[in-house]
Amino acid sequence: MSMGYPKKWKTDKFKREAPAPLKFGADGKFKILHLTDIHDVEPIMDDDENREIPDNKDKETINVIETLVEKTHPDLVVFGGDNISGYWEEFTYNYVKSTIDKITAPIRERNIPLCVVFGNHDGEVGFHTDFQMLMYMEYPNFRSCLNDADVYGCGNCCVTIKDSKGEKDAFAIWLMDSNDYERKEDGENFGYDHVHDDQIAWYEKRSAELKQANGGEPLPAILFQHIPVQQELDGFREVTDDGEYTFVERDGRRFYLKNKILEGRIREVPCPPNMEKDYTNQLESWKKMGDIFAAFFGHDHINDFRMNVDGIDLYQTLGAGYFTYGFERGGRLIVLDENNPRELYTESLQVPRITNTKF
Repeated sequence: MSMGYPKKWKTDKFKREAPAPLKFGADGKFKILHLTDIHDVEPIMDDDENREIPDNKDKETINVIETLVEKTHPDLVVFGGDNISGYWEEFTYNYVKSTIDKITAPIRERNIPLCVVFGNHDGEVGFHTDFQMLMYMEYPNFRSCLNDADVYGCGNCCVTIKDSKGEKDAFAIWLMDSNDYERKEDGENFGYDHVHDDQIAWYEKRSAELKQANGGEPLPAILFQHIPVQQELDGFREVTDDGEYTFVERDGRRFYLKNKILEGRIREVPCPPNMEKDYTNQLESWKKMGDIFAAFFGHDHINDFRMNVDGIDLYQTLGAGYFTYGFERGGRLIVLDENNPRELYTESLQVPRITNTKF
């Protein structure tokens, strides 16, 4: 069973040699590959009588990672959560380890820096995310950590990018744990969890420190987390009649788009934290601090849109894995420009299938 307890870690307990700092290239560019909802497992865990199905789901998933790493030649890869299908009861220690080894192999073999955030499913059956983080940390070029501070969740950290001369921090990448589920006293889930207040307080404190070090100007930044902010759903309005609407459904309820999607596709209603509560304070915090101008989410496997809320771009990235639902699979390329740090280039990428098995 997954447990909803506050996981508090201090990184000084897990010291390791620091890799060389990230920095912009001589051309002033820095490329990030966002791969989310990989959802991989070991095929042997699947008891399907047609062994081609789990075998090929795994092949297709790893091919998405291999193809996009080879195509984009990124300076950094970010796993966006639900990196393994952690709700499978068949998972053991060895299967968790071999699955993480498998999905990181295309990155490790090329010595590409890697960061991760976790999703609601990664640690669902008991192999908790802090346990998994220690596995990721065995990779020498891994840039995330258990936590930058003693706050709720696992993997909350800020990774900075130096300018092309390597002299000063020119950009920040925030990695936040959006956690898994809110729970009643009896342990029953009653909605997706959220970024907690102490996490937001840590972000604001660290953001202020980066601002001071940057001559009093907010250090330009983007953010990665799994579950989107609540304001994404505020772009939709629930309807109860049978009028002429272009709508999408969620939990038997119909929603139509009232905010303009600037680019990309909307195929399902965004699934932010528990809709019955007000969790709008995270985006409001970004507005107050003035550094984060774009945020990238997973969780909604078949969306790849961009929505702008109060001047902040919110991006969804296609899911990469085949052991879960979806249409196309792929990822997202993000290109930062040292000379125009608040203007980025991004592209949603799809990878064709390589097998013919129906699933």
